[in-house]
Amino acid sequence: MIGLAGFLIVWEVASRSADAQLIPPPSEVLARCLTVFSEPRFGADVASTLLSWLIALCLAIVIAVPLGIIVGRVPVVRAAAAPVIEFLRPMPGVALIPLITVLLGVGSQTKITLAVFASVWPILFNTSYAVAEVDRHMLETARAFRTSRLRVISTVVLPSSAPFILTGVRLSASIALIAIVATEFLFGGSIGVGQFVYVHGLSAGRMDTVLAVTVLAGLFGLLVNTALAGAHRRWLGWPASGASGGGESGRQRWQLVVSCAAVAAVLVGWQAIASAAGNVYFPPPVQIAERAGDLWFSPSLLTGDILPSLGMLMGGWLIASVLGIVLGIALGRAGKAMDYVGALLAFARSVPPPLLVPVFMVMFSLGPQTELVTIVTGAVWPVLLNAVDGARSVDATKIDTARAFRISKASWLFGIVLPAAAPKIFAGLRLSLSIALILMVLSELVGTSNGIGYQLNNAQGYSDLAGMWAWIVLIGVLGYLLNRLLLMVQRRSLAWHGGQFA
Repeated sequence: MIGLAGFLIVWEVASRSADAQLIPPPSEVLARCLTVFSEPRFGADVASTLLSWLIALCLAIVIAVPLGIIVGRVPVVRAAAAPVIEFLRPMPGVALIPLITVLLGVGSQTKITLAVFASVWPILFNTSYAVAEVDRHMLETARAFRTSRLRVISTVVLPSSAPFILTGVRLSASIALIAIVATEFLFGGSIGVGQFVYVHGLSAGRMDTVLAVTVLAGLFGLLVNTALAGAHRRWLGWPASGASGGGESGRQRWQLVVSCAAVAAVLVGWQAIASAAGNVYFPPPVQIAERAGDLWFSPSLLTGDILPSLGMLMGGWLIASVLGIVLGIALGRAGKAMDYVGALLAFARSVPPPLLVPVFMVMFSLGPQTELVTIVTGAVWPVLLNAVDGARSVDATKIDTARAFRISKASWLFGIVLPAAAPKIFAGLRLSLSIALILMVLSELVGTSNGIGYQLNNAQGYSDLAGMWAWIVLIGVLGYLLNRLLLMVQRRSLAWHGGQFA
C-alpha cells in the first residue's frame, strides 16, 4: 500500500503543477468515482458490460472445456485441430470487430460474440494440454478397475486438469473484459462502459470521468482476479499431475500428416459451401487469397501500412519486454520491495487497456506515440509479474553456494537468477506478444491514418468483404508466425529445462 500511496501523491503534485484539465489530480478522480454513479445511464452501462462479460465468460467455459477434453483425449482430433487452434489462438478478437458488426450490427450480441471468440482459447488450450498430460498410471489404474469413460473423466481427468483449467479461466476473464470494453468503445451502439467513456468522457472533454471509470474498471478486474486466485488456492491446492512423456517423437510425422489433411479439408469444405451459398459475408478462400495477394504485396500498402504496423508491434513489445524483465528481476530480488508496490502493480495490471486509449489520445494526440504507449502499457504486465515470480523462485541452495564462492554480481545475475527465472519469463513474453497484437490493432482502429487496423476499418467502410477477410487473415498469420518464432527461441534457450512447450 505504501507504493500505491506514493504513486497517488506524485500524481497529485504533478497534476497540480501542470494542466489539470489534461490529467486531473487523483483527488478529483476519486471524487468523480463516487459521483459518476449519479449519472442517469451509468448504472445501465455498467450492468450491460458486466452482464455481457459474464455471459461471454460462461459461454467460453461451456464451449472450451468439453472441446479441450476431446482434443486432449483423442490423438486424431488433437492432430487435426492443432493447426486450426494455433492459427486462431494468436488472432486478436478486436480484429474481427468490423466483420462482426457488419454481420450482427452493434448490439450486445456483437460484443458477446467477440468476447467469446477472444476468451475461448486460453481455456481450450489449457484444458487440452492438461488432459493430454494426465498421469498415465492413474488412467491405467482406472481402466484396470473397468471404470466407465465418463467416470474416468469426472474422477481422474478433470480433478487432475482443474488447476490448469482455472488458470485458463483467469486469463480468459481478463481477455473477455478487454474485448467487451474495446467493442463498446469502438462500435458498441448506445450502451456499455466503453460507450459511456467515449460519449461522457472523451467527447465531452471530461478526463476526470474517463479516469474515474478506468479506476472503477481496474478495481473490478482486481476483485475478479483476486477471487479466482483465492478459489484456485483454496479448492485446487494440489499440484497438477504430469504425464510421463515418451513416444511423442515417433508420432510427430503422423500428426503432421493429419494436421495437413485437416487444414486441406477445412479449406475445400469452405470453398464448396461458400461457392454454393453465394453469401457475400463469407467469400470463398480462393477469392480471399486473390484479394490478399493484391493487398499484401502492394508496394504502397506494404511500405505504408503493413511494415509500419509490424515495426510498431515489435517495437512496443520489445520495450515492454525489456522494461518488464529489468523491473521484474529487480523487484523480485529486492527483498520486501513487492510488499510496498504489490498493491499498485496488482491494480495497474487489472485495468482494461482499451480504457487507457482515451487518456493517451489526450496526452499524445493521435499518432504513433499513442499507439506505442498503448502497446507498452498493456504488454508490460505479463513479463514483469512473471519475472518477479521467476526471480523469487531461485533455489536457495544455489544462492548460498554463490555467496560461499563470492561470485560477482554479473555472474550471479546471468548465471543463476536469469536462468532460473527464464521459463516463467518466456511464458510472460508469449502472453505479452498476444496482448501487444491486440493493442496494435485496437489503437489503429481508433484513430491512426495508416496501419493494418486502419486498412481493416477502411475495408469495412467501403464494404470490401474480401478485403476485410484478407486483412483479418494477415493478422492471424502474423500472430501465428510470431508465436511460433518465439516458441522456437524458447525451446532452444530452455533445452536444458526439460519442460514441454506448446
